Amino acid sequence: MVSTPSLPSAAHEVADSVFLTDAEAERFLQKFPLVQILETLQRGTLTDQATEYVCAALKKVFSTSYGVEQLPAATPYALEALAAPSHALRRLGCQQLGAALPVSLLDRKVLLAPELKLRRMLWVQAVSAEQQQRIAGALVDALADKDTGVSCDAAAALQSYGSNDQGFQDLISPHGVGQQLSAVLASSDPVVRMRAIALVIGLGGQSEVAVKALQQSGLLQPLVKELTNEQDPLTCLAALSLLKEQVEQAQDSTLKSLLAHFFLPHLEQLLTQADSIVKPTAMQVAATLSAAVVNAHQDHSQGDSNQQISSANAILASAKQVLDVNSKEDFSIGEEQAALDALSELGLQPQGAESVLLHPSRVVVDIASKGLGRAPSPDITLAAVHALATIAGAERSQAVLSASAEDSLKAAVYDGAYSGSSKAQPALVLLGFLRQPFTDLRIATYRLTTALALRPWGAAEVCLHQDLLLHLCNPKSETSRQGCEFRYACLQALAATTRSVLSGKDVSRDVTAREVLTASAPAIQTAITQGVYGSGQGRQVIMEHQVATMQS
Repeated sequence: MVSTPSLPSAAHEVADSVFLTDAEAERFLQKFPLVQILETLQRGTLTDQATEYVCAALKKVFSTSYGVEQLPAATPYALEALAAPSHALRRLGCQQLGAALPVSLLDRKVLLAPELKLRRMLWVQAVSAEQQQRIAGALVDALADKDTGVSCDAAAALQSYGSNDQGFQDLISPHGVGQQLSAVLASSDPVVRMRAIALVIGLGGQSEVAVKALQQSGLLQPLVKELTNEQDPLTCLAALSLLKEQVEQAQDSTLKSLLAHFFLPHLEQLLTQADSIVKPTAMQVAATLSAAVVNAHQDHSQGDSNQQISSANAILASAKQVLDVNSKEDFSIGEEQAALDALSELGLQPQGAESVLLHPSRVVVDIASKGLGRAPSPDITLAAVHALATIAGAERSQAVLSASAEDSLKAAVYDGAYSGSSKAQPALVLLGFLRQPFTDLRIATYRLTTALALRPWGAAEVCLHQDLLLHLCNPKSETSRQGCEFRYACLQALAATTRSVLSGKDVSRDVTAREVLTASAPAIQTAITQGVYGSGQGRQVIMEHQVATMQS
């Protein structure tokens, strides 16, 4: 029998070693044979700390070349370990069973040295398909383990297994392991269900083929069911978060679009039925998915266009309900911020911005009113100014939109500023914000001012109000580095628009804008030469970016 006191001591030494050699790993297993270690652990006579040391030591041993060679013999013990009372031992069992399954050579989660990968491949090839099925099935059952660490290790092992073609087919099969996974997906425990759903969504994020195969297998239906589970808002929120995370992590734009096409119709339904707890998150996720469709298909087919229009309309209608300045219904600050964030996400790309600006509900006026007029709180003002800046193209290479969208933006900006108690012009509202001591509000204002200044009417609005122009031209008006850079970006936008108008490239034929910009051009150019901080330095990078914006 193993001497209990000596095992923890030796395990502690191995676990704490910086580098474990093959000889040291072999000596450890010779002194403490695996079967005897398992018996000791299962008796439960070790302290929790000692058990942790033993499991950590075994993990390190099996990471050596010698340890990898012992893995075939260790597999039965790893299977047995999944039923052990110690969560540390169960975790070790999951980790070692995961090593017994074939994975894709491209799977970045397999962090082994090249020579260990080769040895592992040779061993895995010796594991029969029947054994692989048994191991994978045991890991699927471990998804329901009460210990989060155990279930996460099981999920990680299955995720790696699913990166292999055969493993993926096993997991989505209606028989065997796939049937077990379906049973876990139908668990009465919502936590267990969400673990399994997270695994399935992760499998779908691997490729377009994987998404299509999952759609056909029906394994995505449990997530759809959770998304429409109005009786359990918390589970619905968890499902929404999972979906959003997967879409954001997907590297391929076409893959994002496939996920979006499948789930958007269900989210549209959710937006019309969800309560106040779920709707904000549903709006944000729907906007993320809708943006994915736009980004993946710049040259839209009719089907893509219909999908985008349908999802955008659902988002806009839901956001309008929350942001409507004439509504008597009260919404929380969190709900309004969520609606503004969703519209920002939708408005990042030109097609999405057009949808916001031209929607019959005129929700853009609500955004402008909350940003430039009267908002229920400073937080809403900040979020609305940022949203309006994004929709106006603060980050787009092509800020200017269609003539009708531009008319809508201009009207919204003026209507929004006038809706405030002072009935002010937009420039005066912007100047008031820039004089505030709150850096985050000034940054948001600079973003909006820059986007508006890329239009002749916006540049003229700035230049017509000398106090605002002087603030932008004065390098001492800002003290923080970020504020100075954003102030200078506004100047670059003004300079680019001025050059465009005075050179005759602007087709708007705005006589007033031409006259105002002609008069302001010398002051703008002088400020440009002073640089970001007033010392003539730091001009080139920002200038090139802004000029590129106008020339695109």
